Amino acid sequence: MNNLFFLPITLALGILLGTLYFRGLWMTVQKLPTAESPILLTLGSFLGRLAIAIAGFALVLAIAQENAIWHLIVCLGAFIWVRNRTIEKLQQKSPRTLHAH
Repeated sequence: MNNLFFLPITLALGILLGTLYFRGLWMTVQKLPTAESPILLTLGSFLGRLAIAIAGFALVLAIAQENAIWHLIVCLGAFIWVRNRTIEKLQQKSPRTLHAH
């Protein structure tokens, strides 16, 4: 497949994977206080999110046969960008709980 055509798709897939992973994490964290079994919720959520992320990264490697490492780097960079944006948004929504000593 043409590398120039596939790079935007790789970027979009990284954003999608990051969004699924970190929204799933945030939903899990919000449900923990009321969960009957927090350990099972945490473990199940982690394994599900991890399976989706690994499958997405494997898809990028399978489709981008030429220069696959660069496509993987773009996808992972987008994944990490979503992580950073999620952290920024959550920090803006909640007041700082740390007080200066």
